[in-house]
Amino acid sequence: MSDYLNEHGYRFEPFHAGKHPYVVVHLEGGRSVKFFFPSSAGDRRSADNCVSQIKRVIRDRLASNDNHARV
Repeated sequence: MSDYLNEHGYRFEPFHAGKHPYVVVHLEGGRSVKFFFPSSAGDRRSADNCVSQIKRVIRDRLASNDNHARV
């Protein structure tokens, strides 16, 4: 995921709170996305699924005016 975010110029910060790690991705216009991950991977496709989900979330967030939704 960090490769994807770096390639597309998104600044991000990883965090760990409670049971689940998350990343805050900073978008244009002061908008951001909090993306939470499961603590244990379900299978070998988990990493690919996370990248697909964060792409979708970023696309949706950039298309909307909602800056406070959590994922």
